[in-house]
Amino acid sequence: MRIDQADPARRPTSTLPAEVPVAVIGAGQSGLAAAYYLRQAGIGCVLLDAGSEVGETWQRRWESLKLFTSAQFSGLPGLPFPAAGAHYPGKDEVVAYLREYAERFELPVLTDHRVLSLRRDGDGYLLSTAHGDCRAGQVVIATGAFGRARVPDFAAALSPDVPTLHTSEYQGAGQVPPGTVVVVGDGNSGRQIAAELSETHSVVLSCSEAVSPPLPQTVVGRDMFWWMSVLGVMSLPVDMRAPDPIVGDRVPELVAAGRMRTVGRITGADGAELLVADGERVKPSAVIWATGYRTDWSWLDPEMLDEDGQPRHTEGTGVLPGSHYLGLYRMRTRGSALIGFVGRDAERAAAAITAAAHTTTAAPTAEGEPS
Repeated sequence: MRIDQADPARRPTSTLPAEVPVAVIGAGQSGLAAAYYLRQAGIGCVLLDAGSEVGETWQRRWESLKLFTSAQFSGLPGLPFPAAGAHYPGKDEVVAYLREYAERFELPVLTDHRVLSLRRDGDGYLLSTAHGDCRAGQVVIATGAFGRARVPDFAAALSPDVPTLHTSEYQGAGQVPPGTVVVVGDGNSGRQIAAELSETHSVVLSCSEAVSPPLPQTVVGRDMFWWMSVLGVMSLPVDMRAPDPIVGDRVPELVAAGRMRTVGRITGADGAELLVADGERVKPSAVIWATGYRTDWSWLDPEMLDEDGQPRHTEGTGVLPGSHYLGLYRMRTRGSALIGFVGRDAERAAAAITAAAHTTTAAPTAEGEPS
């Protein structure tokens, strides 16, 4: 299937087109960055997003959430984040910024357009949504690193009388009943939420066996990500097995002040109690699952997936021609899923898409003349 690359790159989009040169699936930071570069290159595209508004995923996060990258390192290509460089934006600021970004660059976003399936169709792709089908010459899969909430299997053995929330559902301390709340998971989200709850609750933080390196938010007056960028850390490949660093961690000082305690890894549940690896039993009044996410890729063409059901790609370039991925966790570097660094991968993908589009449009006819 060949899609006409001559479609105007800035044609307004309010309904699902029957055909488009490039379909970008997901209008989060990665999808928006990809669309920016495609529009700059004059390549027609449409962004299909499951949410009702741009930034909806961020809107659902807890109220006090702040980025651990300062505004200086939280902007997308072409538009710096509108705040002082040393400011750490809250989630509402991120939502407003993403919406302004889409409007500023007139990016053709179709909200409420969840892609139900993506299949290879000739030399292009067929995307099916509740609003109909769309054929695309190339696709960018930018659905992000956060899919469905992941909760350990043993959670089913916890008494239904114990209230539980996943971090994707947590909004603030007012949701959590008084007493001892156990936060299971000690990544950046788990530690931020545990610190917030320590203001109003007795908090127990369950820590994994992997040691996450702590990083201060600033060093000698400079944001940690300034140093990591200058030293090239954010551009280097990263070991998927290495734990994420904890940025600006307050847990040690809260433990020292007696406002929180830590336990080892939670390995099971027995009625109203959680079981710790060292044999301790903790009886919580509530549990926060800070246990991450899993992504469902079953809507992708089986040819695009490996034996484990994960996308087949090399640094974001899909195994099928014309397929590209963005925003995956550590896809190429530590910055591949971070708002201020996704632009690098997006620019690379857009360049490959543009080169392929120009190759297609310049293909010779049977007589050997340009078509």
